[in-house]
Amino acid sequence: MLVKISKVAVAAVLAVGGCSSTSSPTPQAEAPSAPGAAAAVRVGPAGSACELPVSFELAEDWEPKAVDVEALGELAELARVGVFNVRCEIDAKPAGNIGFLRVHVAGGLSGAPRDHLKMFVKASSRGQEVSGATYSDVQIGGGQAAEVTWESYNKVLDHKSKYSAFALNTKDGAMVVQLSPFGADEHPGMLPAFQLAERTLEITS
Repeated sequence: MLVKISKVAVAAVLAVGGCSSTSSPTPQAEAPSAPGAAAAVRVGPAGSACELPVSFELAEDWEPKAVDVEALGELAELARVGVFNVRCEIDAKPAGNIGFLRVHVAGGLSGAPRDHLKMFVKASSRGQEVSGATYSDVQIGGGQAAEVTWESYNKVLDHKSKYSAFALNTKDGAMVVQLSPFGADEHPGMLPAFQLAERTLEITS
């Protein structure tokens, strides 16, 4: 069930690890490819919860919501990671995990996807200690991309987190899709949803 979250609640969620927003309706599932097969829900196409220059499959029960950064007003900076703005967040809570899969776009930015990730990881640290960043160049959606996994530690909260992300170039600019669990212990259970997005991603325009 979709829940509209107040600005105060949004701020509270962002303070610990990410942004939240009011949402568009959850997209309808596409027709199954074979009789009796479960329908694969994709995010990104026109008419879906988040319209993006790419599309990918969602893990079961993960709930997508479009994010309009400008509509967040004074909280807009909390939905930005350096030059990257959140365009879509996919909530893992209905599937039993705490965290999000977020799609960030930096309009007009191009270049090497690995460089995009390095910029993103640095900007996302926000005073936290970053360690163990492991980068690799990969092919995603038939094009050049890169991926990274890293850990962070918040001294004030004594809280450890682990993240994964991949980057590629689109017509809208550089895109980073980040797996953002609440804590490091949530990462293994959420990783399959990230891998599904990476494996099924298609550049649509």
